[in-house]
Amino acid sequence: MSVLKTALATPSRMRGIFRYLLEAPKQRENKEKLTRLLSPHELSEGRNKSAEHPMFDAALRESIKCRLLIADNDDIAINFELPEASRHPKMGDKLLPDTLVQLLFASDNEDEEDLGRLIAWYLAQDIYDAPGTWQEVEQRVAEQGVAESLDLKISSNSLFGQVEDWMCYLGFAWGHASDSNKKLVVAEPTAYLRRNLKDLFQGEAKAKLSIRDFLDRLAKKCPLFETGKFREQVEEKIGGRLPNHLSTSTAFALFRLQDDKCIQLIKESDADLFIFPSGDKEAGFSHIIWTGVEL
Repeated sequence: MSVLKTALATPSRMRGIFRYLLEAPKQRENKEKLTRLLSPHELSEGRNKSAEHPMFDAALRESIKCRLLIADNDDIAINFELPEASRHPKMGDKLLPDTLVQLLFASDNEDEEDLGRLIAWYLAQDIYDAPGTWQEVEQRVAEQGVAESLDLKISSNSLFGQVEDWMCYLGFAWGHASDSNKKLVVAEPTAYLRRNLKDLFQGEAKAKLSIRDFLDRLAKKCPLFETGKFREQVEEKIGGRLPNHLSTSTAFALFRLQDDKCIQLIKESDADLFIFPSGDKEAGFSHIIWTGVEL
C-alpha cells in the first residue's frame, strides 16, 4: 500500500520520526523506546488495545517501506545508504522533501506509482483552470476518462487531503483559502524547482543550459515533470501538450523564479525554442541560466 492510501502516514509524522533519529546516537533507536517516546501510552487511552499506536505504526511502516529508514533487529535506524548530506543532523530535515521525492518517485518504487501518476496529472493540468477541490478533481478525471487507465480514482475527501498534504510538503503545490473560506490547492512546483536549481546546474552559478537539457535533467531527477516517466504516462492519455511546449505549471514556476532573480530565461538565435504559455499569451526561450541566487 502506498502513502497515498495510508491516511495515517502523513508527511509530518514521517518527518517527526526522521528528525528524532537524525539526532539519536548512531542515528538509531530501539523500536520499543522509539514508540514510547513518539507515541506515549498516555495518548493511547481509549483506543483499541490491539492497535495502540496506529498513527506512529503507519508512519514508521511507510518510512521503512520507502527505504528512508531501516529495521535492524530490534532497532530502527536511518538508512545508511542515503546520501551523506541527507543524513547530516543539520541538513537532513531541510533536505527531507527532496530525499522523499527520490525515494518515492525516482527509485523504481512500484508501491508509490499511484501517487506519482496523480501528482503528474495535477502538474499536467492548465494551472489557470486547474481543479482545486476533491469534487473538481473527480469531475476533471471523469471528463478526461483516465480514472481507470491511470488509477487516478479519488474515492474520498480524506484521500484528496492526503494528496494535498504530500504535494504541498514536497513542493509541488500550495494551499490557500478562497473567498468562501474553502481551502483550495494549487498545483504549482516553484518550491521544488527553487530547492533543486543548484543541483540541476551542478553547482555552477552563471551556467547556461538549453531548455531541452534542463528538462532532461529535471525529468531524470523527478519523473513527474515533462518527459519523465509519470508525466508521459499521463500525457499519453490526456494529450494537450504540443512538442516543444511546456505545461503551464512548469512555465509559471520558471517565470516566478525569473521574477525572483534565481534564473534568467533567454532566446538565442538559431537555437531550438520552447514555448512557455502564460495565460492567453506565450513566449519562446532557448536557454536558462542559473544566477546563483538561492532563496
